[in-house]
Amino acid sequence: MKIALLGGSFDPVHYGHLQMAKEAMQVLKVDEVWFIPAKKTPLKDRILTSDTDRLAMLKIALADFPQFKVNPIEMQREGTSYTIDTLEALRKQYPSYTFYWLIGNDQLEQFDLWKDPDRLVQLAYFVCFDRDGKLAQTKYPIQQFHMEPMPVSSSEIRKGNKLNYLDEEVLRYIYQHRLYVRDFIKERVSPKRFSHSVSVAHLCEEFAKAHDLDTQKAYYIGLFHDVAKNLSKEVMEPWMDCICPENKKYPVAVWHGFVGSEIIKRVFYIHDDQISHAIYHHVLGTSHDPYAMIIFCADKLDPLRGYPVKDSIACVKQDLVKGFEMVQEENRKYLKGKGN
Repeated sequence: MKIALLGGSFDPVHYGHLQMAKEAMQVLKVDEVWFIPAKKTPLKDRILTSDTDRLAMLKIALADFPQFKVNPIEMQREGTSYTIDTLEALRKQYPSYTFYWLIGNDQLEQFDLWKDPDRLVQLAYFVCFDRDGKLAQTKYPIQQFHMEPMPVSSSEIRKGNKLNYLDEEVLRYIYQHRLYVRDFIKERVSPKRFSHSVSVAHLCEEFAKAHDLDTQKAYYIGLFHDVAKNLSKEVMEPWMDCICPENKKYPVAVWHGFVGSEIIKRVFYIHDDQISHAIYHHVLGTSHDPYAMIIFCADKLDPLRGYPVKDSIACVKQDLVKGFEMVQEENRKYLKGKGN
């Protein structure tokens, strides 16, 4: 058996990883590709997403590729995941197999930092597939191949970028288990706005639970409701021209609700009409859809705002429509006092 080994954190696994495995099948003529998720990566100090979640995402992503397997050998071993330990164990377990260890340019450039690199290249054939159109220099006997450029990394995805490079079911799993999603917002708004968004998300959950509604849906409405808040007028205007040019009559401070309702579809691939509808109406409170009422109330009654909200929150939990109308009235009084 000829086996290609692809190690990494896979946090999360994306199309770049799959493309490298496909290239190995074609170029190296291997029988299988084994994905080996690390327990703890030696050259990164970031805390990884749980083993359970990373394994689950890998299994989802590989489901349609019978020649791609997950080998959890490093997750089963405590401590830092050194490739030398993995290869020695695999050579002992499968003495008749030929192994090829797959790496990318970024790993090739720091290969001399790996534990016992001279011994490593004796245990397996190391093969580098460049993903950015350039090949790095190395003193080690490592074969290098070009592959179709795949401009994506797990770190970008964890920030909410290039989610189109994820398998749809993997992205669904991410949203179901709330992996990385707070960072999606943290990357796009100010620290104060981020704290507000998280606080509102939790309050939306409380309101939804009180009225037997979908708490997960309510959480995401709260988390993403201000995703466009920090965008400038120049950035939002093309979105407004596309979505609802008639609403440009409103002050620019109101636009982020309209723009955010579209951003969650086009950037974050959240295709839920109630979520986008609630975000669209959350600033003005112009919808009686229950989720739209929830986010309007939660936004205005966020405990982080610093004024007394306990009684109002209790009112919304007891009667959503009555609480919504009360918050609407209080908001009108506030805006009138400000001269708006």
